[in-house]
Amino acid sequence: MKRALAVPPKPTQRRLARSIALAFVGTCGAVALPQHALAAGDPTADAPADVQKVVVTAQLRAQAAQDVPISMAVVTDKDIRNLGARDLGDLNGYLPGLQVDATQPTQPQFGIRGVQAGDFGIGTDMPVGIYVDGVYTGKTGGALMNFVDVQRVEVLKGPQGTLFGRNSAAGAISVVTNEPEAAFDMSGHLKLGEYRRANLDAMVNLPLTDSTALRFVFVRAGSAGWVRNSTTGERAAGDKSWATRLSLKHKLDAATVNLSWEHEQLRQRGWPAFGVVKDPAQPFAGFRGVYDAAYVANFVDPRSAPLENDVGGSERRTFDGLTARVQAPLGSATLHSMTAYRTFATSNLTDNDGTARPDFSLANTDRKQSWNWQQEFKLSATTGPLDWIAGASFYDNRERQASTAQLNTATLDSVSLLGGGNADFAALVAGLGQAGVPGVDGTSSFPWGETTYNVLRTRAFSLYQDVIWHVTPATNLTLGLRWSRDRKQMTWQVPPRQSPALDQLLDTYGAPAGFSAASLPANQIFYAAGLLAAQPVTTTKRWTDWSPRVVLDHKLTPDLMLFSSFSQGYQAGGYNVFTPPNSAATDARQRDPSYAPEKMTNLEAGFKLYVPAIRATLNGSLFAYRFKNLQDIRLGGTGPIPTYNVVNSDQQAKGVDLDGRIRVTPMLTVFGGLELIDQTYRRYRTTSDNGATLDLSGQTVGTPAFTGMAGVNASWDGPGGRISATLQGTHRSRLRCNDDTRALQCLDAPALRTGTATTKADLRLAWDHDSGKFGVALLVNNLFDQRYVNTLDGQTKPFGLPYGIVTPPRTIALELRGAL
Repeated sequence: MKRALAVPPKPTQRRLARSIALAFVGTCGAVALPQHALAAGDPTADAPADVQKVVVTAQLRAQAAQDVPISMAVVTDKDIRNLGARDLGDLNGYLPGLQVDATQPTQPQFGIRGVQAGDFGIGTDMPVGIYVDGVYTGKTGGALMNFVDVQRVEVLKGPQGTLFGRNSAAGAISVVTNEPEAAFDMSGHLKLGEYRRANLDAMVNLPLTDSTALRFVFVRAGSAGWVRNSTTGERAAGDKSWATRLSLKHKLDAATVNLSWEHEQLRQRGWPAFGVVKDPAQPFAGFRGVYDAAYVANFVDPRSAPLENDVGGSERRTFDGLTARVQAPLGSATLHSMTAYRTFATSNLTDNDGTARPDFSLANTDRKQSWNWQQEFKLSATTGPLDWIAGASFYDNRERQASTAQLNTATLDSVSLLGGGNADFAALVAGLGQAGVPGVDGTSSFPWGETTYNVLRTRAFSLYQDVIWHVTPATNLTLGLRWSRDRKQMTWQVPPRQSPALDQLLDTYGAPAGFSAASLPANQIFYAAGLLAAQPVTTTKRWTDWSPRVVLDHKLTPDLMLFSSFSQGYQAGGYNVFTPPNSAATDARQRDPSYAPEKMTNLEAGFKLYVPAIRATLNGSLFAYRFKNLQDIRLGGTGPIPTYNVVNSDQQAKGVDLDGRIRVTPMLTVFGGLELIDQTYRRYRTTSDNGATLDLSGQTVGTPAFTGMAGVNASWDGPGGRISATLQGTHRSRLRCNDDTRALQCLDAPALRTGTATTKADLRLAWDHDSGKFGVALLVNNLFDQRYVNTLDGQTKPFGLPYGIVTPPRTIALELRGAL
């Protein structure tokens, strides 16, 4: 060993060792996928000098990314193409600290630094704000859209309420699209792959006059799905959508006007729910919400077991958006106006039992409609040592939601038996059969549906200012403040259950002996809500907030910036859509089902460094936050039939974000990033599946302690052009378990394990012609075919029938591109 160390390392070895070490340093830098995606055939596109020139608008100003004192990551259009990403969900894992659950695109879930809510009701907002060209897209149908001609994606970590507004308490995601340009341009991509994958996008940029340009983009994506439902014979886990954007840019003297129209349609089958219980008798073997060793010993591995869903499911979305942006000089300042209208309708039908059992059939339909209008005015200027922004914004949203439980009378009997009750519907059907009703015998069951209807009206208004004081040429002090006012009006209605076939029999033949009119079945799933809101019930709440931020940054050298910040974020209060108000209730949550706003306080210190000598960028930050009153939705309760309940907790975390990149040679770049986090509950009381009270205060939330990514990009001369290759991978450590998650989220059964560490790698190999006008690429996602079972959960989990979501297998696709 000593003799080996005495040999001086070769220059290439020194470079390799240095690149590996530096690949994991930094976080606030311009890129967590740090500009590694070379423009095919252009080895200089990834030059370190270009990194400092990456322009972002994280502070609502055009700034070099390395000069912005915010923990952030930037994903360029080339990064998106290298991954073959269709939307934000495909970036999951490649931006440490960002969590995106895109299993259901009409009900996505976003989280930053472990702060993530799982509620799909319209009464609850999301702690991560999603913005497309400055327009807030909300948390439901408009939050996860196809990438359409995207220039870059900025992921801002920590509270962004001062600059971006309400519902950005944990952070913000800003998607910036390309604007029309003065020169003619046309390009297209065609991607063909396994499982009948066929993606197409085309762009035409057309200058109309010297001051006017038009840009049209069309995107289509589709696949048949990688698994077949053995019950219906149809394929599942596929996708099918198309989108378009038409934008017009006009320059008039010093003013600029941008108009755009966006449209998207999504039509695909529902996500597959893989059941792990195949023994029909198992849930009735004394199960009372306790997943002990004897029970889970009979589980099967859903990665190798057939998919058996009696409901194929479907997801649908229709989205339209109109935006007008104006920028014009106003004295020594610049006036910015943004006017936007968004509307969408979604429908989500999913199998919620993971089986094809007729005695435990359960599906859910969630339908939403939304119409919102946004207006923002902003003034910006540089006055002496002050760089300031002041603005006002208004948001008006109207939303409707209808959630329907679809099951049958046999399922209701199964639930009743598990809760210690009787098979009342079986007795009713038997009575009808004994009375000689045609077509009815002891095995008959009838479809059963229950629906809750909710209407929400939201109005929000805010005033904000943000001032950067250039104290010295090397030191800046930023002071920001936003005042927000939110008003929400919520209406609940839960009509009686719908079972037309059963009702028709009862109307025709009457109730059998032993069943009076008063004992005939009523609402079962939404029983309590039905009692409270058979007629529409409406209530209104208002909240106000002050969100500040204070940032101090200092250029220790022209290439090294140090910064520290204090910031707060605010998320508006809301309502539990499944609990209408009841003035006579003894439970305060039923008297007033609203909840208070959420608040995040964040402290951060970091650096941003560019090292010309080794051609590297190094960025890092330390953070600590407290999040108060985080809302989430939980299926449970103490009754025999579980209900959806909005729960809240106080959380805290501390951690470090790191990322870095180094250009080892003009043809080789190495990059990487990571996040370490320790997240715990400060206050959280809930109930387990068997009704036991749990106090999780002081215990871990469950967020993995480590998430990281790394990769390498290379290019070299090839026949008639250049060849480039990008290999990158992500790794997430195991979930950190608590007393509530050990049963299923951290399951260690003979057949399968959940909550384990996960790893994924992706490869892109491309050839591009010397002219840059056309090329071909091979994309391999999940290169090593790593498959995992996500957390076991579901509406039938309290009955002993959990199901899991299985990650996709390896997929291979060929991409062709061309341009004029």
